[in-house]
Amino acid sequence: MTTHHVYLYHPKTNQPESTVLKQELITYQQTSSGLMITKLERSFSNGDHLDSYTSEQLMFGVLPTHEGLLWGSLPKEEV
Repeated sequence: MTTHHVYLYHPKTNQPESTVLKQELITYQQTSSGLMITKLERSFSNGDHLDSYTSEQLMFGVLPTHEGLLWGSLPKEEV
C-alpha cells in the first residue's frame, strides 16, 4: 500500500525514515497571462536537509481561432 504524505519532513520536528532521500511539492497555478509553476524540494543527507525553491512562468499568447470540427482545418470561404 502506498502512503500519502501531506506534510514536509524536517530533521528536528518530523524526521523522515532513513530511506527518504527527497520530497517535492509542485504547484501549478493558472494566471491571467499563462501558468505559474512553483517547486519546493527538500533533500535529506546525514540527518540534515537542504531546501530549494524554483518558480517558472509559462506565458500563453493569444490562441488563434479556427473554424471547422478539427483544429487546423481550413476555414470556410466567404461568398
